[in-house]
Amino acid sequence: MVTPLPEPHRQSDATSKFYEAEKRRAQAAGQTVKGYRAGYIPAEEAKTLLVAGPDGLPPLRLTSSNNGLDFTLPDGKLVDYKTLALRHFNIFAFRVVGMGYYEDPEKPLKFRNGQRVAVNRESDNEHDPNAVAIMAGRPERKIGYVNKQRAKWVAELLDGGQELEGLVIQMKSSPRVVVTTPEMLAHLTQ
Repeated sequence: MVTPLPEPHRQSDATSKFYEAEKRRAQAAGQTVKGYRAGYIPAEEAKTLLVAGPDGLPPLRLTSSNNGLDFTLPDGKLVDYKTLALRHFNIFAFRVVGMGYYEDPEKPLKFRNGQRVAVNRESDNEHDPNAVAIMAGRPERKIGYVNKQRAKWVAELLDGGQELEGLVIQMKSSPRVVVTTPEMLAHLTQ
């Protein structure tokens, strides 16, 4: 006897209309629905507000939010960690990739917002010449890598002798991490 497959889940008309309206509002604000829902300002607005002060530092802090730790402007507006303008201050935030290869089922790592992580350059990595490993735990072990979109910039800084430190800013299926200079991290967390 063959059991018929269940019909795919279908949104109600009300849910569908609500989502479409939300999608239009997000597009009008120049954002994705996810960014709009999280309360982030549009990337273009963030770009205009991320201007170095007289001390050469951006007007940002890492503060607790519903999302974990978020970049916050002095007026309380949230800047999405994916905003590319952050790289002008050597601030790189990303989701750690490749965790499945390094997860130990016997001793799974537990992450918390604000947890320190280390970065290790792997210039001899056969898969990516820009590979930068993310290390965590005690004893320290590899948990994954900087994603390819950010790895080139991070690798260039490390290859140039720049010291970098990292911090878990959001805990999801794989942690979101910010990597920057020790001085910038001190500024962001004060």
